[in-house]
Amino acid sequence: MADLKKTLPALALAFGALATTPSFADDTIASSADNTFWLSGSVGLMDITAREYVNGPGFKLSQLDWESKHVMLYSGTIGAEFADDWTITAKFDFGAGGNGDMADYDWVPPYPTDNSKDGWSHRSLHPRTDLNHYLAGTLEIGRKVAVTDTGSLGISGGFKYTDVQWDARGGSYIYSSGGFRNDIGEFKDATVITYRQRIPSAFLGVNGSQSFDRLTLSAGVKGGLTFGINDVDDHWLRNTRFKGSMDAAPMMMIDASADYKVASNVSIFLAGSFENVFRADGDISSYERTSGTRSNTAGAAGASFQTMSIKFGLKGTF
Repeated sequence: MADLKKTLPALALAFGALATTPSFADDTIASSADNTFWLSGSVGLMDITAREYVNGPGFKLSQLDWESKHVMLYSGTIGAEFADDWTITAKFDFGAGGNGDMADYDWVPPYPTDNSKDGWSHRSLHPRTDLNHYLAGTLEIGRKVAVTDTGSLGISGGFKYTDVQWDARGGSYIYSSGGFRNDIGEFKDATVITYRQRIPSAFLGVNGSQSFDRLTLSAGVKGGLTFGINDVDDHWLRNTRFKGSMDAAPMMMIDASADYKVASNVSIFLAGSFENVFRADGDISSYERTSGTRSNTAGAAGASFQTMSIKFGLKGTF
């Protein structure tokens, strides 16, 4: 399967809409007669990327790039509309499978040539990285502030919680041990590193939709702050756990969809979403299980997070 970031523009062009902003569209399972209550579900694909940093005194000491591509994404939404065009929705996302990978770079003095991605002193590659889980829940309250016969404009606010974890197995390494990149080898076929991020956040947003005969375009933009990324890194070969607590970080989410009605009760849709939690630094603590040694270092941790998803299919109303 082609890379999702390459597939998305091609699909969007094929349907003549939204070639640059992936987004949301759910296949409605059931709704009340007056559409004031609804339940929906959808299936799609998602790319997930997380970065983990360790900061030295005035330089970057370590960076771990975690990613999973073509993750199967299952989404469910329940919502209700009440007085004066107010709505409340709860959404749950679950991701599984996909193609995972992790690269671990270190800049350990005196060997780095510089602090760039090519100047590393130690590097390990882990192509057998599995997504242990991706879970996200969102609670959102919105209100339509303008409604016409063919479109609407609304505002919203809410909370989101994301929990993602990977396991990196096996892999190869090149270390600088008594010389520059002189130690080359492979890890045993076992879990080497487990990494988890938990991200609580709050957001405000604006959204709208517009219909053009059979075609309906919808889009939404949200911005907010995390309450700090909390991450856990287990280095199993060293039997050491690292825990990071990041400062608040800005985040944004973009949603868009194109829905084309091919019959009175059948539509085809292309939709997607993009989310970015910007990098924030924070404090890190470590616990060496064998010796019981603990340490804490202020400002030594860093983390960021990003997702992109796409959904494409049929939607029916009955």
